[in-house]
Amino acid sequence: MNKKVVFLVITLMFTVSLSGCLGRGGGKGDGDKNMGSPEEVNSDDYNVLYIGHSFGRLFAQTLEDYAHTAGFSDHSQFIEMSGGASGAPDALWADDGHRENIKAYLDTGEIDVMIMICCSIEFMETGAQSDEAIWNFTDYALENNPDTRIGLALPWKDYPSDYDNATEYRNGSDEAYESWKSLASNLSADYPGAEVFTFHHGAVSYELREMFERGELEGDIEEMTGSKETSIYTDYKGHAGDMMIDTGTLIWLHAVYGVDPMTMPEFTQWEVDVRQISKELIDEQNQE
Repeated sequence: MNKKVVFLVITLMFTVSLSGCLGRGGGKGDGDKNMGSPEEVNSDDYNVLYIGHSFGRLFAQTLEDYAHTAGFSDHSQFIEMSGGASGAPDALWADDGHRENIKAYLDTGEIDVMIMICCSIEFMETGAQSDEAIWNFTDYALENNPDTRIGLALPWKDYPSDYDNATEYRNGSDEAYESWKSLASNLSADYPGAEVFTFHHGAVSYELREMFERGELEGDIEEMTGSKETSIYTDYKGHAGDMMIDTGTLIWLHAVYGVDPMTMPEFTQWEVDVRQISKELIDEQNQE
């Protein structure tokens, strides 16, 4: 990767690292939009822990219902959330409260999957080569349960309306995901016995905007930003509307359980088949 592309990727990562102020509500937890507590972790369940900002929280929260619908009745979801850049791995590790609460989850030895989200400052400053905090969390997780799977999620760029069109908005996203996968490969090399996987739910944001601009979402989406029921985004920051959450959660479901989106029940509230959109994005990511 040449220096110009590296600079482009790091610029993009700086943008997405600031993604994730508090989004639409729900959840079983407190005002920080956490979900569950370490005391609720049950050894009989398949326990998935997401740590990060709200550009991941919305999907992690919805994942519980999707997993149950897909037949994984033992799925139990936990979320340790902090808004914006404070939800990046380095900020969570540096914060005493968040770090110790995450450790309390991991101390149970019953966390089956831990998912982190981009991007730490170190990741940006090193040209997407390293992120010590991801290694710290992974090391601690595997000490408590060597079978814990480590997932790395890549979100979308925030402030979508600052970009003139979908092409400009999407620019650099493929390079960003390649860098994210390279980081995961380095992590996997250092922990050869662990399963490390990546997924790019942020791709849903770019795809839906492209479809909207081509007029392919008529009947579902009325405007790019507005009501959560009829818009891609709910605010200027770029928090996800309902269609984006439905489509993106299918990518999470595939990442965690390998579920083909087309095997899920049809989403009758949408005229477009969001299952097909997510499947095509998953196939593209698997081919890269």
